[in-house]
Amino acid sequence: MGILAWLTLALGLLAAYPVARFAVRGWRFGAGSTVRLLILGQVVGLAFIIAWCLVAPRADLGGIGWFAIALASLGVPLALGDALQSAGRARVLSIALTGVIAVAGVSAGALTIAPTLATATVAGKTVPVTEQTLADGAQLAVRIPPTASGFSAREAHLFVPPGWLRDPSRTRPVVEMMMGQPGNPTLGATLDALHGIGGERLDDAPFILVVDQLGSVAANPPCSDTSAGKLDTYLSKDVPAWIRGNLPVSGNRADWAIAGYSHGGECAAYLGATHPGIWANVVSISGPDKPGEHRPDYTRDTYYGGSQAAYEATWPENILATHRYPQKTTAIFVDGALDPHFRPQVEATATAAEKAGWKVTYWAVSHATHTQALGPGLETMYNQLIGGWVSSGAVTPQADRMLCTPDQNARACGLTQAGAVAGTVTIVDLSVLAAFLGAQLLLFFRHGRRLSIDTAA
Repeated sequence: MGILAWLTLALGLLAAYPVARFAVRGWRFGAGSTVRLLILGQVVGLAFIIAWCLVAPRADLGGIGWFAIALASLGVPLALGDALQSAGRARVLSIALTGVIAVAGVSAGALTIAPTLATATVAGKTVPVTEQTLADGAQLAVRIPPTASGFSAREAHLFVPPGWLRDPSRTRPVVEMMMGQPGNPTLGATLDALHGIGGERLDDAPFILVVDQLGSVAANPPCSDTSAGKLDTYLSKDVPAWIRGNLPVSGNRADWAIAGYSHGGECAAYLGATHPGIWANVVSISGPDKPGEHRPDYTRDTYYGGSQAAYEATWPENILATHRYPQKTTAIFVDGALDPHFRPQVEATATAAEKAGWKVTYWAVSHATHTQALGPGLETMYNQLIGGWVSSGAVTPQADRMLCTPDQNARACGLTQAGAVAGTVTIVDLSVLAAFLGAQLLLFFRHGRRLSIDTAA
């Protein structure tokens, strides 16, 4: 628990003895029913909060609502006790007041408890909310229908960030990611990178959808619409349409990113340059400067009908040179310093992007080959993207939780909040006791002095 919660709980424990004396005095003065109800209400309320924090996977979302439950456990018994000790119209009024307080308390409790429940549905699937998924996120295999393209793609894989599972009422940014060739649309490298940059960044991560831009392990299609399939249409229409219809993502262009490695990196640069209205963030890691760059004549003749002009029109560098980009686009280009084949190609595309007005970050990873640049490239990408989204408010950091430190999990944070509630309730009791005893002392001295005067007379 946090220092404030420990201090509050300690003060509450210190108040236990005088609170007990207050209960005894109340009993002696004929308010036994009220005292019993008050003690029972507080015990039940606090026991409920603590028990719920022990079993609820998102106990930290209770927050200030736990205090509402605690106050209801104070107010309802007091009002009910007053009703039991009243008569006539006062009794009717007191019963009505008890009902109002009870309804308000139940409503506050329901609103508090609702977000802490273990339910989260995304992409039409129920995601289990457990301590593990709240710490590491969840993975789902999803089928994206090629409605507009007809492209035969394999299942995509979706990363559901733990920060969204903790608070599914909010939207998140999204990254459309593509693998290299040969390859499979899996999350392995992405998850390694996210864990590599730390738990806080992992919690603030966006939705990440690794899609299949190949069709099969051995295929090597261009990312434009060709005889190999309408891949451009699939990646720029079908996939974004599925994202908008199935994921709780932000509608702001600044919160969308297209990214890829190797073959996927060239695709990301091509798509970002061709469809700037969809993605404000483009990431290419070790991406070639043209489709099928290792066999350009074969690629031209097979997919572009032998037309060199049609082939060159799909090169990212040429698209960037012939288009205008009035909207801000941020791009990250990464390659390996020990990659003599692809490094000049990445540099050329990055230079063209900078000349087109994009805000470009370029990094040649020292002592890294083509494949070795993937891990550092992904870490750089997620560090920069997530950092920017946290700064813009697209992602709310976990540190905003009431009374809790960023490294606390949901249950520990909930118990911290429950401890603060328990301590606060007992301090309230102590304050009531102090007022009660103070008033009693004033009455004693006042009546005692009058009695002595009357005796002297």
